[in-house]
Amino acid sequence: MEAIITAGGINTSDDPLYARTGIAKKALIPLAAQPMISWVVEALAGSGLIDHIVIVGLKPDEVNFGDPSIYFIDSREELLDNVLAGVDKVREVSPAAKKILLCSSDIPLITPEIVRGFVEECDSQEADVYYAVVEEKTMEARFPGSKRTFVPFKGGRYSGGDAFLIDVAAVKGNIELFRSLTGSRKNYLAQAQMLGFGFISRFLLRLMTVHEAAERARQRMNLNARVVVTRFAELGMDLDKPHQYDLIKADLEKIKLKY
Repeated sequence: MEAIITAGGINTSDDPLYARTGIAKKALIPLAAQPMISWVVEALAGSGLIDHIVIVGLKPDEVNFGDPSIYFIDSREELLDNVLAGVDKVREVSPAAKKILLCSSDIPLITPEIVRGFVEECDSQEADVYYAVVEEKTMEARFPGSKRTFVPFKGGRYSGGDAFLIDVAAVKGNIELFRSLTGSRKNYLAQAQMLGFGFISRFLLRLMTVHEAAERARQRMNLNARVVVTRFAELGMDLDKPHQYDLIKADLEKIKLKY
């Protein structure tokens, strides 16, 4: 299996996170004495599942990995273009690659055990694309007062994660669909509008479970995609805001002290 890390996020000078950290490139924000992306790389490499890692948005001299199985490519303007560029690099490095674990650089609390656990969760279903979501009670049990954004469904509230397991062929065959989805990745109503009025009404009236919504989406988009309600809150704890920086930094410093 191969992996892609998207690391092209930039904090502008007026961003509260930049004011707190003084770092423009999000992936390089220091956490417990190393850049944020290093925690993600260590989790992937330590899982025993990943043969190569493609980092999109950084250059080799910006980090000190020194691992020949890690490749770097420049960032593109749009999220999907970064993903597609990463997929192209994966196919260049490993022409026989079938599955790719895609994640962002801003989930530094993941571990090798979490990487393996998420892949096992995906393996319980048959799909071309797997998308991690975290239920509110799971997030709050791990990170009380996390202040994540949760979308209400029948039976629970969920937040999107930052990990996907994707089939290489599925990405290449559905570029425009993926462009639409990534363009509205954090706009849940916009995603609902893509699926029709019936979906919107049931969504707004909380008549669908998250799995029913995912099945509806799968049928409408003619793509075998599955939602994975993961038990790993860390997959949804991305670092976007100062309070998340404080929470994640404190957590990683505790981990460092154990060792």
